[in-house]
Amino acid sequence: MRYTIKNESLFFESDSFNVEPRMLRFVDDDSNYFWYPSDQKKLGTAVCFPLLGSLPDNKYRYDGKEYTMGQHGFAQDRDFIVFEKSDSSITYELVDDERTYQQYPWHFSFRLTYALEGDSLKTSYLVENRDKKTLFFSVGGHPRYACPISREDNFEDYYIEFEKPESTVNIVKSFGPVSEIEKCFHADGKRLDLNYSMFTKGCFCFHPYNSGFLQIKNNKNSRGLFIDLSGADHLQFWTRPDAPFLAIEPFYGSISSLPPVAADGDWIHKPGILHTEPGEIFTCAFSVRPLR
Repeated sequence: MRYTIKNESLFFESDSFNVEPRMLRFVDDDSNYFWYPSDQKKLGTAVCFPLLGSLPDNKYRYDGKEYTMGQHGFAQDRDFIVFEKSDSSITYELVDDERTYQQYPWHFSFRLTYALEGDSLKTSYLVENRDKKTLFFSVGGHPRYACPISREDNFEDYYIEFEKPESTVNIVKSFGPVSEIEKCFHADGKRLDLNYSMFTKGCFCFHPYNSGFLQIKNNKNSRGLFIDLSGADHLQFWTRPDAPFLAIEPFYGSISSLPPVAADGDWIHKPGILHTEPGEIFTCAFSVRPLR
């Protein structure tokens, strides 16, 4: 089911299934700063929990047992309940049940909140450990931002402007050749021109990276996005050639190798995996501000 929130500046629509963001626009403007697929199953997932990436043969080990889990975890296939809603914010929740327990032997609450704060949309994740043992997880998403934003523009008119210089040396995962990404970086390391050549085989991911924020800008007008990354562990970019979107993905926790290796199947020892103790809560957030 779709739900809307708004404030004096912005209007936002999301779907309870996969907590998909569907529309972000100014209240006095029809331009949508998000893009959503007509066939969601063919283009990935909006939310990733409790896994980022893939497992060897979709299997992992925990406490002497083997479990099966598909790419990016099970949250992508679930219809969340509305935990709380106001005029300008909505919180969705997914709690463990028999289906999740077969894949992931923990009791938990996973909440995602969309909140309009002034001229920005803040996305917050909350993971509560409702079990009697340490809970291990990773969390993130694939928010797909419209690119181009304006109909008269092209994907190649846009570029990423980082707060601080970045380098392909810090790309820890890339489905395509890193040399194609290198070609699109300016000498100062702060500007990355967008070109589909970087995404012919899939995404690429930085870890570590230097910037606390970045902007999507273009060469024709002032339409764009300001994205506050708020300390995410990994920063991933993804689109498909000729698709009108750019996914900018703050990831928190552990991402799998490419291709997955045996160590990726050792759940609690995956490098960077997050954990909470019984009764504890983990939170993280990032925000996006549309520009015009």
